[in-house]
Amino acid sequence: MFGGALAAGSIYALLSLVTYRTLSDSVVAGVVVFLAWAVGRELDPDRPQVGLWAMPVAFAALIYDLPSALASAAALVAIRVVAGTTGGPVSWVDVVALAFVGFLAGSDPVLWIIGLTLAIWLLTAPEVGGLQIVGLSALGIGSGIGVWLADPAAVEITPDAYLLAAFAGGVMMLAMTPKSMASFTDTRSGPLSVYRVGLARKTAGTFLMWAAVMGGVAGFWTLSPLLAALIATAFAKWFTAGA
Repeated sequence: MFGGALAAGSIYALLSLVTYRTLSDSVVAGVVVFLAWAVGRELDPDRPQVGLWAMPVAFAALIYDLPSALASAAALVAIRVVAGTTGGPVSWVDVVALAFVGFLAGSDPVLWIIGLTLAIWLLTAPEVGGLQIVGLSALGIGSGIGVWLADPAAVEITPDAYLLAAFAGGVMMLAMTPKSMASFTDTRSGPLSVYRVGLARKTAGTFLMWAAVMGGVAGFWTLSPLLAALIATAFAKWFTAGA
């Protein structure tokens, strides 16, 4: 996966030499391709190839419009906790991360749903542990500061944005819930739940649809690594035995 990210960044750098693209964006290109791999691994943990398939799809998408690495990373955090991949309780390091992700989510209406998702996880997930209130407070404070400091530009929601939202919803429906799950959590505390991995797939699709409705076409492409991972997951669902 690191080789794929490096290749993506290198190819983007070469393209920038012959087009209007910015050379420094090649670093972002490599990061977002890696994030597409990471999201793919969360959406289908039993099939490592899904993450690899997501990488070229993500690269094709970023050639059209470069996504946000920070926004995609925040979405990855939310998808991981929804899937139950972390497995362990919230730590003090997680509290700091929640504050930062909350700030990112609050700063852009496209990402508000990520903050809401994390809040629901903190309130309902059995693995959260004793720092639940502290984590919620950190998330809420970070989100509040993000909203307070943000100066979002007016966005025109065109019919193209709704078409993209519908496309994301269709891909999400094709991915749906896996038939079985053999992978374990990061802490080896138990096997991953089929229900929660399926919920993570729905979460990724919902993030994309929300981004299109709240941010238009540009908002949708902000999270294009999620679309790449969903497409790869749907492909595996229909063309891989046992998916």
